[in-house]
Amino acid sequence: MSLKHILAVAALMALGACSGSNAGGIFGGNPGLAVCNPGTAVQLARPAQGQTGVGAITSIEIVANGNTNLLGQTYQSWQLQIQSGVGGIITGGALNLASDPGGPHPYASDYFYTSAFQALQVGQTYSVSLTQNGVCQPLAIGSFST
Repeated sequence: MSLKHILAVAALMALGACSGSNAGGIFGGNPGLAVCNPGTAVQLARPAQGQTGVGAITSIEIVANGNTNLLGQTYQSWQLQIQSGVGGIITGGALNLASDPGGPHPYASDYFYTSAFQALQVGQTYSVSLTQNGVCQPLAIGSFST
């Protein structure tokens, strides 16, 4: 990917919260919409970014920086979406607050959220994104392999 493309993607990510419908595009978002902006830094917690051999898990956990932001105030309207290397998008359940004292603590104020899935197929690489009820272009946050 060229520097020009990277800068274009970064500009889209900085556009802010979004509205509209969920039709088409990567991860099921509408390519004409802005990228979802949770208002804070977010990363995979469990499984960890790039983790392999995860197995047939039924939930994915993220960690966010603080809760005085859009995500923290509206987390029930957000979901995680995954896409495997063989295609197909799976949207998990609404985010729920989670307690994870043993989880990663990358921020000064860590808040954990989980999204439930049916057991994921073993032997796949999944890309994870964050979306808000399908009203914005999902924000890519990481990947892992089962």
